[in-house]
Amino acid sequence: MADTLKQITTIKNRLFHLCGINGDTSRKLGFIVANKTFDINKFASRFLNTRYKPNHSRIEIDITYACNLHCLNCNRSCTQAPTNEYMTVEQIDKFVQESIEKDRKWEKIRVMGGEPTLHPDLFDILKSLLSYKNKFSPKTRIIIVSNGFGPKVKKVLAKIPEGIEIENTQKISVVNKFYSFNIAPVDLDQYKKTDFSRGCFVTAFCGIGLNRYGYYPCAAGGGIDRVAGLGIGRKELPACDDLMRDELQNLCRYCGLFKSDNTKINGEEMSSSWKEIYEKAKKEKPNISIY
Repeated sequence: MADTLKQITTIKNRLFHLCGINGDTSRKLGFIVANKTFDINKFASRFLNTRYKPNHSRIEIDITYACNLHCLNCNRSCTQAPTNEYMTVEQIDKFVQESIEKDRKWEKIRVMGGEPTLHPDLFDILKSLLSYKNKFSPKTRIIIVSNGFGPKVKKVLAKIPEGIEIENTQKISVVNKFYSFNIAPVDLDQYKKTDFSRGCFVTAFCGIGLNRYGYYPCAAGGGIDRVAGLGIGRKELPACDDLMRDELQNLCRYCGLFKSDNTKINGEEMSSSWKEIYEKAKKEKPNISIY
């Protein structure tokens, strides 16, 4: 029961955070929830087994996995399995064309990495995305997400064209509070019988992901595939009713973000599955077909 209450509290706090509820308001709502008479088992079953739907109105595009910081516990494995691989301008053009052909007017397109400002063709990529926005979907927000670290990155950010929002996380060190990404749920006893296809809040809130290997329920999932070598990325833009349960089942078992009792850590923690995945990838680069 104590573990169940802890999980419920974690989920409640996440929901408050996502809804912008904090401080006195969250404490009052938390008090109401805690003191309301209800069947605790029914409550736990309803929320702990939520089947999250991929948010097909938002997308995060990992244009590169190169990074100038290499933070501990990186959820794109830029530190654990570094690489200079990146998406091509042609792949971004393909994404734009697919979006237009399938009448997909994105709410948000977040350009990410790695550190996206390190991409050699960043401005051509942004030009392609801006063309999509200006000619087809003017309400789409295009956001570049950068760590803001170092003079090279700052120089590029200063040249980002109008129409592109900048989300600067302003990191100053490799030590940052991240969720324990490399603690695979499949390695923990409490998740041995879990249905991983139900996903987690990331795919519902952040949207689907795209990298050089295809589309995924979330961008973190794409980062997992590139080192695990599963080769399961969709090679064309998935339909809005595609729940992507097959990918979730295969990816979430390794993702520490899936854990309902998650906490943020400063250091590096890694379970056996991840040690095996990284060791294997170090010996031989996974052979995955590209998008």
